Amino acid sequence: MNAARRPATFVRRVAAASAAALVALAVGSGGLAGAGPNDAGPNDAGAGDADAERAAAVARVERIGTLVEERYWDLSVVPVSWDEVRARARAEAEARAHAGPEAIDAILVEMVDALADDHSRYLPPSEVDEVRDAFGDLPCIGVFGQAATPEPGGAHGPVSWRLVAGDLSVIRVEDLARAGTADGVRRAVEAAERAGAEAHLLDLRGNPGGRLVEMMATAGVFERGFLWRVVTRWSLPLPYPALGTPATDRPLAVWIDGNVHSAAEGLAGGLQASGRATVFGPGPSAGNVEAVLPFCLRDGSQLWIATGVLAPIGAPTWLGEGVRPDAVASGEDLPRVVRSALLGR
Repeated sequence: MNAARRPATFVRRVAAASAAALVALAVGSGGLAGAGPNDAGPNDAGAGDADAERAAAVARVERIGTLVEERYWDLSVVPVSWDEVRARARAEAEARAHAGPEAIDAILVEMVDALADDHSRYLPPSEVDEVRDAFGDLPCIGVFGQAATPEPGGAHGPVSWRLVAGDLSVIRVEDLARAGTADGVRRAVEAAERAGAEAHLLDLRGNPGGRLVEMMATAGVFERGFLWRVVTRWSLPLPYPALGTPATDRPLAVWIDGNVHSAAEGLAGGLQASGRATVFGPGPSAGNVEAVLPFCLRDGSQLWIATGVLAPIGAPTWLGEGVRPDAVASGEDLPRVVRSALLGR
């Protein structure tokens, strides 16, 4: 995995969908016709082992292939034929089954990477462990009835704030992946208003996104109601609300740039579309708003599938377009521009 796809970077771009059905797949097993317990010599036993290895390897490929086929948001936009990718992976798995599970992991990584989006990934068990070390257990849907649940934690996420000119708070949110981000924003708003803030600037520059639930709860610090929908191929559009009770009704702006991705784009765009926030920045955000659904597999691996795309209620998706600023502005002096726009000072 290259540096751009290391697990920590990947997870910060994950926007995990909050509602989906449990997917259960069954893989049958069988023996060689006509073979009895006393019919196999040493060579036959070796052949049987090889057949079992090939069957297990192919079953892993088919399991992943079926999940993608059933749940990917739109295979027609993928730059390759999924049927061809799946057939090639199956043939490679049959040929390399003898090399062990790690070799099949490599085939599955390459198979899912062929989708060529910025979200869908196959994570072997070793990389799942890296993700867990960095972020704790992330909730996902169990395949074969096995599911992971998040561990409780007390972190308040990657949030900091400062006061500009005594009355504008600049609340910096570095990602939406870590649990507690929304709580951190809520605490920052409350502390800033105790210190004299009369307006807020949410600084999302460079934010790679994260979990939809953190996006929804962070928006809920400022707004209520349904702000988004997730467009999928396999279901009606799913509406998503802001979560929680707003902590403030003071003027709000959001600071974006071209490196704002995924759930962070949804946060900025949802607050903009509802009329709650004015968006500032040098240009549109990344336009990378697939919503990801994670599946936990029995062997300890995980499959993260882009199952839909985020869009505002009643308007087109931001996919490929990005959230466009209401006011084109940039530079470290932007907070003073925002202060003038929001407070007239």
